[in-house]
Parts: sequence; C-alpha cells; structure tokens
Amino acid sequence: MKLQTNTLFKTALNRAQYLLAMREHGAKELKIKLLQKIPELAETPGLVDEVIDYCRQQSWQNDARYIESYVRMALEKGQGALKIRQALLQATDDTAQVDAALALDEADWLEIARSVLTKKYGDIRQPVDRKEHARRLRFLQSRGFNAAQCYKAFK
Repeated sequence: MKLQTNTLFKTALNRAQYLLAMREHGAKELKIKLLQKIPELAETPGLVDEVIDYCRQQSWQNDARYIESYVRMALEKGQGALKIRQALLQATDDTAQVDAALALDEADWLEIARSVLTKKYGDIRQPVDRKEHARRLRFLQSRGFNAAQCYKAFK
C-alpha cells in the first residue's frame, strides 16, 4: 500500500508541476484540478494536500503570488472588484489576501469603470435614451463594478 501511495504521490506531483509550469494556480484551484485529472487521489485522504504543501515548500505554488498576478491581469482587462473577488475565491481560500489586493481607492475603481466605458462606447456622457443608459449600466455591472461605481462613471 505504501508503494502505491508513493507512486500516486509522484503522479500527482508531476501533474501539479505541469499545471504550475503553465501558469500560476491558487491552492484550491490546483486541488480541484488534481482531483479531476487523477480520481484515485480521492481514495487517499490528505494526499492532495501533501502534494500542494510540497509545491508550496518548493515555492512552486504561492497564493499571494497567484492573487497578485490575477488582479493585475483582471485590472488590465477592465474588470471590477466584484468580478475579480468572485474569481479569486473560486481559486483560493485566502480572503485576507484577496481583500488586501482589492483595497484600491474608490477613485481608482471609478477611473477603471470610466476607462472601460470610454473604450466600449467612446465617451462617458450619460445617454439621453433610457434604453441605452440601461444597456451601459448593465455592461458595467457585468464587468464587476458595483451600482454606485456604475452610476458615478457617467458623471
């Protein structure tokens, strides 16, 4: 049984290395992917956690590094805090670091919302047509901006 566990550990470790070589992963996300690819890991409780701990010890996996890179990428895409938070909490359990990474000033989030609006529609003036105004509000909300930021983006 020990030999089989050791072989399973090596298989899971190889898969984890492969995934982490492609891009950063949150610990929670990595665990889910390993369990999906190697179903036998579910039969050995704690083995996936050992693999992830080993990856952390080797500095291959780091939630803080993942959060930082994901936030940077999402901000470049023009996403708001709500959407970024939702994606990060699916990949990691470290809510304190997620909150710290998203602790931008309200003016910064407003500027991002305005730049997204300008990029999509050409200006930030509030449209006269109510349907168009509603469409632009829905667009900003779908990007992850809260209601206050959406309304302030037009002023």
